Amino acid sequence: MLKVGIVGIGGRMGHALWECCLGLDGAKVVCGIDKSTDTLPSGCNVEVVDTPSKLSQAPDVFIDFSRPDCSFGILEYAAKNNCKVILGTTGFDYDQKDKIKEYSKKIPIVFAANFSVGVNILCNLVKKASKIMADADIEIVEAHHRYKVDAPSGTALAIGEAAAEGRNVNLKDVMVSGRDGITGERIYGSIGFSSIRGGDIVGEHTAMFCSEGERLELSHIATSRQNFARGAFRAALWLEDKKPGLYDMTEVLGLDKD
Repeated sequence: MLKVGIVGIGGRMGHALWECCLGLDGAKVVCGIDKSTDTLPSGCNVEVVDTPSKLSQAPDVFIDFSRPDCSFGILEYAAKNNCKVILGTTGFDYDQKDKIKEYSKKIPIVFAANFSVGVNILCNLVKKASKIMADADIEIVEAHHRYKVDAPSGTALAIGEAAAEGRNVNLKDVMVSGRDGITGERIYGSIGFSSIRGGDIVGEHTAMFCSEGERLELSHIATSRQNFARGAFRAALWLEDKKPGLYDMTEVLGLDKD
């Protein structure tokens, strides 16, 4: 039985992970990390502390959908206590992603901007479309709830990375985000991003390939956080017998990288 620790167990994603695990074979939540115990899931009867150093026993794996500053505390504890990590936190900069790679030399990590099966299939299709429609202008539009703190979303950036990979370029070199004012003509080969924030939108992403006379749109709409939770536990079970390294959902789902 895989012993799981949920980071942010009192939050929206933490609740979804708790509920998902209740009916899951092969995994059991044994602890949680949260600053407060006022919003824990109904029936939560596991040890919950505000920092991993206070845990009485380390879990086999942490599932972390928190924030970068919290995630590095989890990674540090995991490296010292031989825990695996499912990392769904977004908002990391390039230097922070390099630090995650360093931790993966010590412990197995599945790092993904989105653990939805559908989103990862979308990224796979976007990469292929980007390669085939080499002259098309690419725009990525994403929408999330009012409480999301980073933009563009980690998933939108992952879609952008897939598009850039399809064209053998670095996203940071061609990315355009937050257009405003007199911007001039669109730069050829750029990948544009637009973000919407409002209400209780779980997550919507569309990649647009705009050519003369036609437009291809590839979209994914999430209606519940349960799909992210199911993907995270699928990754956790897959990671159970893996050696230290940095893995992603492409490998978990067996999607081809070509």
